[in-house]
Amino acid sequence: MRVVILALLFLSVSLTGEAFGGLLCIGTDELVKVAPQPVTQQNQSSFRGIGLASRPIDVQWRAQSLGFATMTSHYVGDTAVAAVDICAQGEPVGRADFDRQAKMVRLSLKERFFSGTPIFVRRFADDLFERYKIKPSKVDDDVCFQDVTCFKGVSKYGEHFLILRIGTDAELYVRR
Repeated sequence: MRVVILALLFLSVSLTGEAFGGLLCIGTDELVKVAPQPVTQQNQSSFRGIGLASRPIDVQWRAQSLGFATMTSHYVGDTAVAAVDICAQGEPVGRADFDRQAKMVRLSLKERFFSGTPIFVRRFADDLFERYKIKPSKVDDDVCFQDVTCFKGVSKYGEHFLILRIGTDAELYVRR
């Protein structure tokens, strides 16, 4: 009886960890077999082929063609795609969030989406800001402190960029 109780306790603790930010990439989508019709990315930044103009099927196809797995979430009680998580080796490396009309509202990409090796965040931010012609914005002191490094700006297309490094993990956020 003690073994059963311990097993149930262990299972509930491990599932709780997943519910509160553990591994997100448990079940992945089927591979997209046919490339979707291309979306015009004019006046939008694109990161390895994924940008704010991308539709859910575009994100799935592009991420899978780059060797990543994807996991799609839907709105409750609806077939509309709420988000597409991009995964590498069972861990999330990116996420695209969509409104109910399938327009991307936010894109977040971790450094592992861009490189398999650790990146120097300052150099990454400088290169990104130069390539996408991002005008730096002032970051409030209460946003970035101690072990948090922030780079914030607006692209020539009006997209809002934020690069955060918390501890050793860096992540790029882009929104309209």
